[in-house]
Amino acid sequence: MVFEKIKNVLNSNDEKYEILYYKYSKIKLENKRLQEEHKKELTKTKNDVHEKMAKHLIELFKYIEIAKEDSFKVKASDKDLQRLLIDLNTIEKNMRKVMKDFLIEEIIPNERMFDPELHDVSTYQDAKGMTKGLLLKTTKKGFKYKNKTIIKPKVVVTK
Repeated sequence: MVFEKIKNVLNSNDEKYEILYYKYSKIKLENKRLQEEHKKELTKTKNDVHEKMAKHLIELFKYIEIAKEDSFKVKASDKDLQRLLIDLNTIEKNMRKVMKDFLIEEIIPNERMFDPELHDVSTYQDAKGMTKGLLLKTTKKGFKYKNKTIIKPKVVVTK
């Protein structure tokens, strides 16, 4: 359509039409390249922001779990304290939903052997008669965001 307008305006001179056509084509290609480059940069920025948000959500979730663990140490005879504990459970439930919606998954190791690619060692433990490098228990959960490990689970390993 643009080319037809250019041709109509320059009806008498085909050489000028060819020059304008060439310049317009070049500009159009450069514009397309810049749009694609911009789209890639936007996607990368969006992914970076989402990953940072995932890390912050995970950190918040850890604090909720710590608060919940500490709440088991308190006898909830006071009505306000009981209400606080109920609220804490509700917050944890809602955080789990948000994390699921945000594609954050907990990693609970189901492997039997330690793998430095999948786990971080919390401590080593003597286990006579057991294979070296055997996972005994998980001390802290790990987390994935979009199937990318953000935090490896911490485990106790036999030495």
